[in-house]
Amino acid sequence: MADTKGCAVLGAPWSGSGKTTTTLALTAGLKARGHTVQVFKCGPDYIDGTYHAALTGRPVRNLDLWMGGADDVREQAARGMQGADMGLVEGVMGLLDSGAPDGVLASTAEVARTLVAPLLLVIDASRMAESVAAIVHGFHTVPGSPGLAGVIVNRVASPGHYALLEHAISGRTGVPLLGYIPERPDLTLPERHLGLVPAIERDVLASKMGEWAAATRDTLDWARLGRLMGDARLPRSSPPPAPASGPPVVVALAQDAAFHFYYAANLELLESYGAEIRPFSPLAGEPIPAEAQLLYAGGGFPEEFLDQLGQQPHAHAAYRRRIEGGLLTLAECGGYMWLAQSLAHVEGEPVPLVGVVPAAMRLERRLQAIGYRTVTARHGGPWPAGTTFRGHEFHHGRVVSAEPRQAAWHSRLRRGEQEEGVVTPNLVAGFTHLYFPSNPAAMGQLLHRARTGERL
Repeated sequence: MADTKGCAVLGAPWSGSGKTTTTLALTAGLKARGHTVQVFKCGPDYIDGTYHAALTGRPVRNLDLWMGGADDVREQAARGMQGADMGLVEGVMGLLDSGAPDGVLASTAEVARTLVAPLLLVIDASRMAESVAAIVHGFHTVPGSPGLAGVIVNRVASPGHYALLEHAISGRTGVPLLGYIPERPDLTLPERHLGLVPAIERDVLASKMGEWAAATRDTLDWARLGRLMGDARLPRSSPPPAPASGPPVVVALAQDAAFHFYYAANLELLESYGAEIRPFSPLAGEPIPAEAQLLYAGGGFPEEFLDQLGQQPHAHAAYRRRIEGGLLTLAECGGYMWLAQSLAHVEGEPVPLVGVVPAAMRLERRLQAIGYRTVTARHGGPWPAGTTFRGHEFHHGRVVSAEPRQAAWHSRLRRGEQEEGVVTPNLVAGFTHLYFPSNPAAMGQLLHRARTGERL
């Protein structure tokens, strides 16, 4: 591994330009050149990161200026780069887009500015030639942009096509052109209703890594790219928090192909407060570890595995007994649906599930919710009323029938408010994915209650 560290942020004019594939191609190429690569993801997305983590063998960290703030973005970047010499930050949406409420600047461009890292623009050039210069010039000079350190053109049909693009960009904009990603339909990634199919469900990356590296061996200027990445002024990590006193809190983590949406920062924060995380697989019907004092069931795609989940009635009964017996439980989105009485996939028949959430749920073809959320705890749950987190909601599921219940959260949306989820003295469950670093003290309180058995 090199002694110096480098980093670059990859943005694009719009979603669908090929940021993820380009990031994977750069990762594969850098790894083939002997680098240890750490990948980050701007914004709240989980799915793209499953590919990066599978390729690098390192957890992907989310860099989100709205959920965590600038200090958290710098801290996550510094922690992620420990043991790595090259960092790649995949952007979110278009370069200047963020979707953050309250006028907060949380775009890919702002992340690059926060990290003091070179910003590379990835352009889908499949339907253009000389016109590409206008896009490059616009994003390089528009107010709010930190300026472009370089451009990579994607989906290039041929060397002749690239020559036209090179003439336009190099001749008219002054922005360095770093090469291109050839049009290769065999190297694209499959999608479904929430974006890419997570890598945990597909065993193809080992072969694709070699293909990505080979496809870009002679089409990217690797030496120039390395020099640009070396211009980043990466932050230093803060000292780790002092370990919590007392015995560890055993946290049962629902983790398998159906449940794997977890922010690395969330799990790391739990561990910093003295958690010992023990994964188990609901898909396999594995029991919640007997020593568990807290159950954390995150998001994922339980709807894609309903047949398999429906074959676990004895496991569901055991999970129900543990939770109704007082096991502290936090469930988000897919985990929330898993704890429902039943879940149906679009027009399919309802499949009985764990049943501690008194509601039937269904997946709809249309997206039911998307966006950042500020959630405030309601009375009667594991946290004091008024406890606030920031997070994100993105799902096709909805509650189709429910018994009377206390909502877990008062949720503030970009436009409007809503009551969401369900809460009991030992359970809080809802569609919102919480970002724990938005309220570290509340997570410390939750683990204290798990350790001592204390209740409000």
